[in-house]
Amino acid sequence: MYAAAGARPMCSVCGVRPAVFYRRFSGHRLCSRCMRASLERGVKRSLRGSNVFRPGVSILVYPSATSPPSSMAFARLVGLVERSYGGRVYTVLPSYFSARQGLHLLKDVVELVEPPPQVERAAGRLEDEVWAPRLLRLERGLASVSAELLGVDAAVLPVSRTVISMAGLEALISSRLHYMWDLDVAEAGGGRPVVLGLRSVEAELIAGYAALEGFDASSRVRPKYIYKHVYKALVTDDKPELEFSSSSTISLLARASKISGCKCRACGAPVPCGSKYCEDCQTIWV
Repeated sequence: MYAAAGARPMCSVCGVRPAVFYRRFSGHRLCSRCMRASLERGVKRSLRGSNVFRPGVSILVYPSATSPPSSMAFARLVGLVERSYGGRVYTVLPSYFSARQGLHLLKDVVELVEPPPQVERAAGRLEDEVWAPRLLRLERGLASVSAELLGVDAAVLPVSRTVISMAGLEALISSRLHYMWDLDVAEAGGGRPVVLGLRSVEAELIAGYAALEGFDASSRVRPKYIYKHVYKALVTDDKPELEFSSSSTISLLARASKISGCKCRACGAPVPCGSKYCEDCQTIWV
């Protein structure tokens, strides 16, 4: 983002307003209005093809510990997008999630509801630091069960393409390819379907929008990355496109994984028939 207003170049999309953000992937300098429009298009692309993005749907945005401020900004974006489609958008703040600034902006377009007690008990069992691929699986379960207990049609998890790529690299190097399933599937859940709502958006764009809008939040639970240095070595300032091309690799590896006919009661991941929960969800739901 740019500092002094007088030094700002003009937006390369509209050519009218001063730019406030430089998008490395596309090379565009964006004003705040074009930045939000680009994000809204990205959210629509992420939801397209699922049962979530349809007129009159009710959606629960479950905040992700992978990026608390971005989760709040995403919830506001979903509220703005779904308003024109007659949809209803809700969000919850689990006990490990703390919103410090911007909550009033969120309440303007979404309804803040209490997490179900059953979900709060499970969320309270999360460790302070959780390996990123495992965290996404656990969050999908928390979101899915929350939506089911609250009577909402579907849930959306604010997980960006960057986080998906990093988690995929973690799973790949660790030889735990069954986690690739979570990153590729369009929607999954043991209760209600859960969609990764920022699959088409890089982390720095949604984080930049969150900062400009004044959202500030934190989480007791944090994602743990073992091979983050490898990711940083691959995706440098002059090669941001690698982040986007990784999605095809994740899809290929996910399809190569053996898919069971039975699924986890919480997150929806494939499990041996006869098991109620996957190995990860078992730790917080039982």
